[in-house]
Amino acid sequence: MKSPSPSAPTLRRAPARTRGGRAALAAAALLAAAPLLAGCFLLEGPTPETPPRETPAEPEVAPELVPGGSAEENLPFFTETLRAYAAGEGAIQGQPVVDAVAAAGFDRTTMQVSFDQSRTGLPADSIFVAVRIESDCLIGQLVPEDRSFTAEAMPAVGPEQNVCLIGETRPIDW
Repeated sequence: MKSPSPSAPTLRRAPARTRGGRAALAAAALLAAAPLLAGCFLLEGPTPETPPRETPAEPEVAPELVPGGSAEENLPFFTETLRAYAAGEGAIQGQPVVDAVAAAGFDRTTMQVSFDQSRTGLPADSIFVAVRIESDCLIGQLVPEDRSFTAEAMPAVGPEQNVCLIGETRPIDW
């Protein structure tokens, strides 16, 4: 073997970093990022609250179902159907709500209802039920927490104007 010539460059290894050096580097990076992360903890303010829901006023004369009538004509009766259900003790869940609306005289085949649970298995914050009447909809929302409700008449949506509740709804197959 030949020995290296005096004029040949000698390769030197960089000193290996020690654990203490790596820890110091990590600590420096964390200190540099700390002001950026601190902003996350500084976000304070009022906690949003759900505004109180105004319960529709109870009519002086009990409304009746208007067979063949428009959504607007049947809104008072639909509202009273939801009021009666919310005032009772039945579960605020899709099936019993649909059954109550159908028992009042609305056509079950024109209804849509939301799911009782979220995709993660949590109870729904509210149940939506809708009845399509021609190109309009009666849409009701019932809240299990306080048994409040609301009802509206709205135009149907979709290319054929036959959808009342947007998104995936529970099949009414019972």
